[in-house]
Amino acid sequence: MRIEGLKKTVDFVCAEVKDLKIKMTNTEKCIDEEKHRCSMLENRIRELEGYHRRWNLKLYGVPEKADQNMRAEVIHICQEVLPEGKIKLQDVIDTVHRLGSRMHNDKPRPVILQFTSRVHRDAVWKADRNNLYLRDNKLRFAEDFCEEDRERRKKLWPAVESARDAGKKAYYVRARAFVEGKEIILPPKWLSLKSVVLRLASRGFCVADRSMYFGFCALISF
Repeated sequence: MRIEGLKKTVDFVCAEVKDLKIKMTNTEKCIDEEKHRCSMLENRIRELEGYHRRWNLKLYGVPEKADQNMRAEVIHICQEVLPEGKIKLQDVIDTVHRLGSRMHNDKPRPVILQFTSRVHRDAVWKADRNNLYLRDNKLRFAEDFCEEDRERRKKLWPAVESARDAGKKAYYVRARAFVEGKEIILPPKWLSLKSVVLRLASRGFCVADRSMYFGFCALISF
């Protein structure tokens, strides 16, 4: 009788354990699905934020004054940079304001401009290159990036710098970088220094130190 009772108890416990395993498997599956869903939503939010920022430009070097009409001053600067758009720029430049808290030093805070027209925004950005008015007044425009894109550009910079030092044409397109028309591919996050060095060695490269690793790793397509 005691053996029979123990057998029933063991069978009951085994059934409970089996049931718990099934529930745990289902729970893990649900968690994985939610993680995937959250990852997709985060990527979508990042894409939307990046797309929204394409209507913006940052302006550096505008002196800070008391009772300053920031929008009027920025419109004037843009009109000097893009004279052919002088009339239209008054309508297509929407929100204009300083970024961050006022600094204790004399360095002026950057200004963010939001355009209602991508055509005019891109025209101002293109006219920024080698512009004498901006250079003479120590002003410069820059694109507006989300945090993830800024970090990606920083990671790509060693490869861009290395290519430029070698006399190659290297440039950015938003958060992407290219050398001689070919996109630079960042290595996966899990890739170790040792594995990169071994791959470089197998392709005939000689990596003497860690700094060379950062210059080369983004140039290799794994």
